[in-house]
Amino acid sequence: MSSWANRGIPRRRDLTQIPEPFRPVIIPRVDQPQVVLSETFIQSEIKKQNEVIYPVESDWKSSAFSGYNSASAKTFNVRPSINAKELIHNEKTYVFVILRNIQHASDNELWLSCYHSIRQFYTNQIIIIDDNSAINTFNGKLVNTEIIQSEYNGAGEILPYVYFQKNQWADTMIFLHDSMSLHRAFTEDELDHEVVFHWHFTETSQDNIKKAIAILSILHVPDEVIKYAANEKWLGCFGGAMIIDASVIDMLEAKYNISTLTTYIRTRTQRQIIERVIGILLSYEKKVSSNFGDIVKFPYAFEPNKLQTTTHNISQMNYNTAIIKLWRGR
Repeated sequence: MSSWANRGIPRRRDLTQIPEPFRPVIIPRVDQPQVVLSETFIQSEIKKQNEVIYPVESDWKSSAFSGYNSASAKTFNVRPSINAKELIHNEKTYVFVILRNIQHASDNELWLSCYHSIRQFYTNQIIIIDDNSAINTFNGKLVNTEIIQSEYNGAGEILPYVYFQKNQWADTMIFLHDSMSLHRAFTEDELDHEVVFHWHFTETSQDNIKKAIAILSILHVPDEVIKYAANEKWLGCFGGAMIIDASVIDMLEAKYNISTLTTYIRTRTQRQIIERVIGILLSYEKKVSSNFGDIVKFPYAFEPNKLQTTTHNISQMNYNTAIIKLWRGR
């Protein structure tokens, strides 16, 4: 085609043909003022949406907290009890790890109650792992407490193991859900383990066993573990919650690479299977016991309950436990 035929087609300017002093200044898109302003606005909105606010003491009764009842306001007093002490047993240090998920404003009462119950007895460090909460929260003037916003949304029960193995905050982790509260201090017998479930359960569903085996296959565990899961009587760990030494988690990670589960666990059903997977692995390693027995024997287990009512039921039924479990669908 002749140059005459192409005369109407715009051509890209060759800047090298223009003397340097007269060349236009080319600003990359990422540095253009309009783009920079837009990105700054977007980032500020993201920060505002996910920001964790730590109000000072004078803000505790501000309008932002006015929606809570008086019981909640008392719970928001986060100072440790004068009788609280640091938990050290057999020269082992302890950290409390709370797994938190907030779907409604009323869910704040759960983690606040859990935090406050620990501070009634212990001054140890508390780690709160927030897993994919739907709303923001006021974390208050928490004492010796760190809050981690998990990057593995929905991974749930596996998160305390992963973060504890990574950070090694203490010799031993006491893993609690936000729906669990301390009822009393732990006894020496309850602490005399390298790993001990709070509660266990016996699996009877073949469907759940098959799902657990599928997860174990993801971990590429030895065939002996798969056969054990299919044929032996093992104990599940209710909620995956337990007292466990760092050395045991190191072993689980080294042998079974449990941290890879963060990329697979997203749904409630999958999180429930983790209770089985952890139970199978620890049962296979012969490291299973539970402090408070079968969860089905907890007074009015799995029925919606309140802390005050459950505390009364425990007392009336002489149910010996250091931990109270609250059931609330979320």
